[in-house]
Amino acid sequence: MLKAEINKQVELVQVLLFLAKRNDLTMQSLENTEYCESIRKYFTPFENHAAVIKTRELIEKSYFAHGKPLRAILCLDEIISDSSHVLHEWGNMVQQFITLSDFDKFYASQSVYYDRILENINKCSLDAWIGFIENYFRQKPEIFKLMICPIYGNNGFNIGNTAYTVRCMPHYDDKGQANWFFDYFAKGIAHEYGHCFVNPVVENNKNLLDKHKDFFERHTNMYQFYNVNYAVINEYWVRAFAIRFMECNTAIFPDFNIADEYKRQREVFFAIDKFIDALKSFEKLEVSFSDFYLSNIDNILNTAV
Repeated sequence: MLKAEINKQVELVQVLLFLAKRNDLTMQSLENTEYCESIRKYFTPFENHAAVIKTRELIEKSYFAHGKPLRAILCLDEIISDSSHVLHEWGNMVQQFITLSDFDKFYASQSVYYDRILENINKCSLDAWIGFIENYFRQKPEIFKLMICPIYGNNGFNIGNTAYTVRCMPHYDDKGQANWFFDYFAKGIAHEYGHCFVNPVVENNKNLLDKHKDFFERHTNMYQFYNVNYAVINEYWVRAFAIRFMECNTAIFPDFNIADEYKRQREVFFAIDKFIDALKSFEKLEVSFSDFYLSNIDNILNTAV
């Protein structure tokens, strides 16, 4: 049975990002005042540590945000052991920060809070959701990890033979009250886990996008963090898949407003319907997503303009 986890390494890098005070770029969920105050209270004496200063520098100069810090912290041992790694110096500083701040003590002090979050999350039908996603894409990783982070997350990525999905839960309103919204949580898992299947296919075939300049130029209000063509296409597929996930599971999520979701996605991803229709065709075939993508992406983009 799949169980979500709150990962010590992920929380470590989120503390460093929090102390770096560049939330305009890192976009942490600071409405979680309970957890933010715990971090602030414990780590204020270490906010000028070299690891924090270096993290801030990486954020400002190397776009060290979103998935990059997650990947880095999960590979910390490898980074430290490789003196040629671009993050080697940062890795050593992080290790010093762990020791000096006694990070393990902080993590242990939050166990009651973490357990309260996980108790709610693990009541969900996680096995059914994940099983649907893997069956849809007709493949599965050797290892899958669902990580819950109290102040950041919506990421899906692969490291070696492990697929990771990181989700921020719960969400908080402007009064600091927790909201769970499990239907949106499930949709977010579909979106982020979908990246683990979609991204390798799209990114291994970037050249197929080069002749579709007209398509990409039509996106005049695209989110700034999707600043390369393959990232835009990754997002089209996973956003389309998230909609299909909810449409195929209306019995589980009867209150989810599909019409609103279509409307919201069309505001930026004007061709989302083309990708949803493509997925409906994929569902009827017995081919891999990779083969389907290679056979259909030109037609999808040509007809979308």
